[in-house]
Amino acid sequence: MAHRAAPTLPRPRARLARLARRDGDLLTSSGSLTASTLITSATGFLYWFVAARLFSPEAVGTASAAVSAMTLVGTLGMFGLGTMLIGELPRLPGDRWPLLSAATLTAGAIATVGALVYLGLAWFAIPGLRTALPGPTMVVLVAAGIVLTAMALVVDDGLVGLAAGPFQMLRNLYFAVVKLVLLGAAALLPVTATGAPILASWLAGLLLSLLLLAPLLHRRGRLGSLRPALSMLRGRTSRAFDYNLLNLSLYLPHVTLPLVVTAVLGVRVTGAFYTAWMVYTVAVMLPGNLATALFAVATGQRAVLRAKLRTALAVALGVGLPATALVAVAARPIMSLFGTEYADVATGALRILALAYVFAVFRQLVVGVVRVLDKVRLATAGAVLAGCLEIAAAAYGGAHGGLTTMVLWLVGVFALEALVTAPIVLWAATARAGGRPERSDR
Repeated sequence: MAHRAAPTLPRPRARLARLARRDGDLLTSSGSLTASTLITSATGFLYWFVAARLFSPEAVGTASAAVSAMTLVGTLGMFGLGTMLIGELPRLPGDRWPLLSAATLTAGAIATVGALVYLGLAWFAIPGLRTALPGPTMVVLVAAGIVLTAMALVVDDGLVGLAAGPFQMLRNLYFAVVKLVLLGAAALLPVTATGAPILASWLAGLLLSLLLLAPLLHRRGRLGSLRPALSMLRGRTSRAFDYNLLNLSLYLPHVTLPLVVTAVLGVRVTGAFYTAWMVYTVAVMLPGNLATALFAVATGQRAVLRAKLRTALAVALGVGLPATALVAVAARPIMSLFGTEYADVATGALRILALAYVFAVFRQLVVGVVRVLDKVRLATAGAVLAGCLEIAAAAYGGAHGGLTTMVLWLVGVFALEALVTAPIVLWAATARAGGRPERSDR
């Protein structure tokens, strides 16, 4: 009797091919999100570099303050609708664009209210903000920018929910290129003393990026009816509200940290910390994007979560650990790109943050897990507690030492968060559909 040959293990290339076939949706979505972030970061640096060369410091300062306000208020104006689309669109039969259009218009309406509130505060209550609104033109541009930002962000999330991540990346590429070209054209205008021409180029880039994307989606057969169906939001607004609370509890502590540094250590240290924090944010974007893609491809399919989460973990650790180790080694040269003082103040902080990457993997991926498992409210309570601990630790560390001490205390909280979230992520990656851990024979 002939003996059957023992099966050979698949070669690495075959394993990668099998992984790409099985989890191509996860890898494509997370890859497009990561590419979008890189495009936004790189071209954003170039945009403000060019603006600084073509316009006065006063104009650049006014425009950058306006863009910061637009980004913050516009993000709040999304009100969880983008996250809701990521979860709902994959499960929706038929034409899903009416829901996307309805969510986009609703976000625009909420952002309009937010814009009026911000402008009212800036004009009547906070003189420091009013200085960034020198005249009615800037007021109109900021209001329009807040609304357009919210709508564009919802469209981006909707494209992820439609498994059209590459088009989301393309929208951001259009925005990056168009606003840079228009910035150069704006410099030729006779009036460049204010930030209005800079801000106008930013807004025009946002609008044109959406308009350029529509015909491309139509030619590829990916564009449905754009007529909004507000009735489709019925029954989904409470879910969007829950997502919004979770998003805010994750978002606000991180944008608050530079203010904590300013209050405790002063503005000189804040500039260096902000730069190091932005480098760290780019370094840890991979697990965050994987968590978003995981929610998009596994929502409503808990049986799918296990395999997709394993792939997400493998990619986050296999790619992220070497990359952040390199950032830790090259921390001083990286910070020196921004100036010698930046390197002297924040090299140690960046090195510590980079070495804490593994904590970020579990802290980020657990967000995708709880969204798939529909445990958003419980996760929100945990995120609020974690955010308060992060702010308190940063304030305490900064008050009892320098920036490095502050970051050590902050990373200590990150480690505590990972200690809580890692078992959840690992359970979800190994549990059977019935909830019992899967035995591995490998």
